[in-house]
Amino acid sequence: MADYQVIADAGDALSRVLWQEILTEQTVRDLFNGDPQNISLESPRALQDANNTSVRLSIYLYRIVEDPYVKNRPLLPDGGRLQRRAPLTLDLFYLVTPLVGAPREQQLVLGKVMQIFHDRAVLEGSDLSAAMAAAGEEIRVVLNPVTLDEASQIWQAIDMSYRLSVCYVVRVAIVDSMRSRATQPVTAHTGQFADVQA
Repeated sequence: MADYQVIADAGDALSRVLWQEILTEQTVRDLFNGDPQNISLESPRALQDANNTSVRLSIYLYRIVEDPYVKNRPLLPDGGRLQRRAPLTLDLFYLVTPLVGAPREQQLVLGKVMQIFHDRAVLEGSDLSAAMAAAGEEIRVVLNPVTLDEASQIWQAIDMSYRLSVCYVVRVAIVDSMRSRATQPVTAHTGQFADVQA
């Protein structure tokens, strides 16, 4: 059972998986100075305003959308005579921006990030928080090929000039409903049939 913490847990899982994989690649690891704190969930703008020069990668959650394809699922059994609303299924949109200095270093970091998310497109088990893993949840990381216009709008919204970046959609974060309702079982059924004259 996932709860409201799943959104925050998804960001933590992305950071953790990236760091585990970056440690295996000497060239990129050196750019991160061996510190997992160099991956941040803050926006590039917040990091710039804080004059934070140590962070090398921003994974910024900029949009959350309910998945419309599973919105109208029926009520689920919740023990005994109770039924619970279907979970809230979300798509989380992330802007991934390398913040290292030289263009070549930015491209190296971004290339490594894209390779990692391509190879580990489904995060499950030990990749996730204990609560998500225990519930058997998984999250899918999908490259979101936004147009240049869409990317410009994102950067305009965070009040920064465009930088080299890539967007991902994380599907599916599931937030269970806290509401359930009692139902009465069907105990009898009667029907009336009319004669049909030809």
